[in-house]
Amino acid sequence: MQTTFRAAVVTAFVTLAGCASTTRTVETTPGYAIYDIKAPAGVTHSQIAEAVKTTLQKSMTAVQVTNAIPPSPLPETAPRFQLVSPFKGSNLATLAAASGQNLQVPTCEGAIMTAQASDTSMRKYGEAVSFFACVMPYKGGWSLNVYTTFRTASGAFNPQTLAATLMKPLTGDSSQFIPRTINRLVDVVKAAGATVTLLEAFPS
Repeated sequence: MQTTFRAAVVTAFVTLAGCASTTRTVETTPGYAIYDIKAPAGVTHSQIAEAVKTTLQKSMTAVQVTNAIPPSPLPETAPRFQLVSPFKGSNLATLAAASGQNLQVPTCEGAIMTAQASDTSMRKYGEAVSFFACVMPYKGGWSLNVYTTFRTASGAFNPQTLAATLMKPLTGDSSQFIPRTINRLVDVVKAAGATVTLLEAFPS
């Protein structure tokens, strides 16, 4: 019986190895979601910002939050995040481009709260998730923008990443937690008394 079981395990791994590449590969995949938030009188800037912050604190392993005062006057329409290169025009940008790297970071003008969060609990398996979220008020409500990245190292970097690569066709990876965290963000904001509408997302 034990011999049969061991043979089945070996056969399964050989099959998986044939399907999954063991070439060392590092891949970064971005995504974003933009929500419009409306709430009745009495729901404050701080309540919306706090809902976002506490959700990230419960879901991520590290969170950095920057609070700011609302712009005056408030913009007429809902703002949107922008991707900018912090090293544009410098030698660093030239070196990055030459090596195939795209150094762009999200920024939110007029945000009352900006949060950068990361989850490195699966780092030993070559996976890492980062979140950038901001809340930008406007005259009709708030714009909640979420920008995410999922970084994965696959192949034969070490025994852990090799095992993760071989098992990924069966178990998936930690990128599945990104939409779950975003949905949790929306639910907590709704619980504060707001109406939340998805305006734009990638992947859709």
